Amino acid sequence: MTGGWTDTPLTKLGREQANLVGLRLKGDINTDYNPKNYAIYSSDLKRAWQTAEIIGKHLNLPIVSDRGLREINTGIAAGKTKEWAKAHRNPRDKNKFDWEYKEFPQGETWRQFYRRVCSCMEKIFDSEDKNLILVTHGGTLAYIVAWWLKCEEDMMAKCYFIASPGSISILQESNYYIEQHILSIFNDTSHLSELKT
Repeated sequence: MTGGWTDTPLTKLGREQANLVGLRLKGDINTDYNPKNYAIYSSDLKRAWQTAEIIGKHLNLPIVSDRGLREINTGIAAGKTKEWAKAHRNPRDKNKFDWEYKEFPQGETWRQFYRRVCSCMEKIFDSEDKNLILVTHGGTLAYIVAWWLKCEEDMMAKCYFIASPGSISILQESNYYIEQHILSIFNDTSHLSELKT
């Protein structure tokens, strides 16, 4: 099936990955862990929400759902197969990134997607004085990282961040400089090593 807003549940592998993410997070923050200091936010799409539920059980935390953390809206491609999407995708210029490109009718442009994610993060960040655990999708994560690092919108036409399913990335505020944001870990999959064959 296609990604985007196709609302598929976790696979068996996805559940195993989510369990290992939960165990890793529990181990990493165990020394000073107090549930009052943490909050989990998740995309409301099943594959992310079910991942968040598994992680939440390990950390004894409830999940807050936010549609703003969804993957890009692929419009009429939602619920369709990858083969269908390949045959019906709008043509694009492969030599130049186009912010106004819309992959499928009734979907989002890249610019709309980027601005939605940034707006969602501003809202969450302003409303919580806690350590945030975000469970989301690959494309959304790329734009969360860009938002955190304060990348100008046009910079994202020339760079991108790709992460693997079940990976962990850590975004921090600097201990030395006010308002300096740090990407300290990106796409860490070491906790998934036992699943590799």
